[in-house]
Amino acid sequence: MRKNSVLVTDGFWRKSLAVVRALSKSGLKVAVGERTILATALFSKYATWRYIYPSVELYPDKFLSWLEKLVKTNKFDVLIVPEEHTALLIAQNRERLSKFINIPLIDYNAMNFLRNKFSLISYAKDLGIPCPDTKIMNSMADINSKNHYRFPFVLKPVNGSGGHGIQYIFNDRELMDITKKSLSKFGKFLIQEYIPGNKYYGVSVIFNKRNEMRSAFVHQKLRQYPVAGGASTYAVSVKYPKLVELTEALLKSLKWYGAANVEFKIDERDNIPKLMEANPRLWGSLQLAISSGVNIPCMLYQLALEGDIKPKFDYATGIKFRWFMHGDSMHFLNNLSKFKKNDINILNLFEKNNCHAIWSVSDPLPELGNILSLLDFMTSKELKKFRG
Repeated sequence: MRKNSVLVTDGFWRKSLAVVRALSKSGLKVAVGERTILATALFSKYATWRYIYPSVELYPDKFLSWLEKLVKTNKFDVLIVPEEHTALLIAQNRERLSKFINIPLIDYNAMNFLRNKFSLISYAKDLGIPCPDTKIMNSMADINSKNHYRFPFVLKPVNGSGGHGIQYIFNDRELMDITKKSLSKFGKFLIQEYIPGNKYYGVSVIFNKRNEMRSAFVHQKLRQYPVAGGASTYAVSVKYPKLVELTEALLKSLKWYGAANVEFKIDERDNIPKLMEANPRLWGSLQLAISSGVNIPCMLYQLALEGDIKPKFDYATGIKFRWFMHGDSMHFLNNLSKFKKNDINILNLFEKNNCHAIWSVSDPLPELGNILSLLDFMTSKELKKFRG
């Protein structure tokens, strides 16, 4: 029996490291697992136990059997699942696992619905939430037979995260060339109205079992990778009540439970925020919420055990999030013509109001794990989809 303990999956990712550190610093014992030893969170001193498990993508049945045996034997209080693919599998098999451990995840159908960009945009429009015009394309016949938006417009996979697969189309030649490749890779995809502007925001929330929003945190993306639209590499905590209002309306209508992250872009033509996508999971800049005073991992722990948490809507603004390796560094390498010298002043990385995705003076080894994880990123079958 491991009381006051949490099992965290997906130790490869920086958000999982943020979970491990936050829970441990709150007095809980934390176990973390991944399919490879080359995983950032496994290097943290805040991990009490470390596990290597079968690949979720390649061997889902073996992973489920491993997980069931572990939680049945060790009796952790709560299971926290940061990554989407793992969360989907566990939500689909909740009944099998929830006899042995508490799991603060929404059901599989709701999770799958929210991650589908076309379903989400269509649903949100019916609620009156501003969205870009979006069409789904299943074949070249669809592309040839439908009227498109004026160039440029955006091509996106129906499901996906971190900006992977997003392409901007500027002319007819690119339309035919890129869409053929996208059909081959994704099977179907979205063609979406281009929203001009460079103001991107994320709203991170937690809902209790009574479908009440218990926490909301807003950050502005100042830089991202991929540059065209992806994960935050440099962000700042802000207040934006209108975005919180839109997010609450959307997720409350879906009877949401647990954590989610909803992304908006401000349309510079009318200054109206447009819904871009939603993530039914934890997000890459999670450390920013924690450092700003919203301890999402501990809230999820309490939510799983008690079904509710005290409301938490106050937090510090102006806190800056830095993901230098391998986020901002890749942003600059792919955006050399636009960056300012001040952006890469090494001293800026250590300003007083900064927090870091991975680097920590008190817990430095995950940075080594992050560097070593590049070997796995470049060679593993599971991460091929993130390599372009």
